[in-house]
Amino acid sequence: MRVRLDEVDLTLPEDIPEKDKRMIFEAARQDALRRNSVIVEIVVDGQPIPDEETFYSLSGGLDICFTSQPVRELVNESLAEGERYLPHLSTGLSAVATLIEERKDDEAQVKLLQAIEGINWLVEVFDKSCVLMGVRPNELKSGDFLQDRSVLNEVLTEMADVMEKGSMLSLAYLIRERLLSVVTQFSAYWMEIKAEAESTPQ
Repeated sequence: MRVRLDEVDLTLPEDIPEKDKRMIFEAARQDALRRNSVIVEIVVDGQPIPDEETFYSLSGGLDICFTSQPVRELVNESLAEGERYLPHLSTGLSAVATLIEERKDDEAQVKLLQAIEGINWLVEVFDKSCVLMGVRPNELKSGDFLQDRSVLNEVLTEMADVMEKGSMLSLAYLIRERLLSVVTQFSAYWMEIKAEAESTPQ
């Protein structure tokens, strides 16, 4: 079995059995970390593997190739993508509130669910970026992140309850008066960590 990291043959510790994909991945991950990189792609016998868990479940494989990416580069790309999305999120939420006020409830619900998926994605990217950069969210200077994160969770929970009850006009109010403001504040935190990522040498 051949194992490579960024097209360079990787010498595995002798105590790692060929069938133990979890140990193989961990060895590659540690090697990447020593270069301040993270694994972003796995290819086995020429076939891309979608995620780590799928790789762990493989029973065979003669040629395993891992591709890594520098942490700062990965963070910068993710944050840039989020920066492009944030204005669309705010515009989309305003449009949802307008649709509700125009009694176009079905269309509004579809777009709102898409917006909530976007919010969850942004939060996930933000959290991972902070971890990779070693940033503590509670020390951000743009505001009280922990409080605003709590408010975001409260608003999303309240919106879910309102949607379940069918109180659509109340939903429009929540979007305009509470959700949009916390999304705007979240943009400030986003720009703060993005500026820090860009200013730190890779």
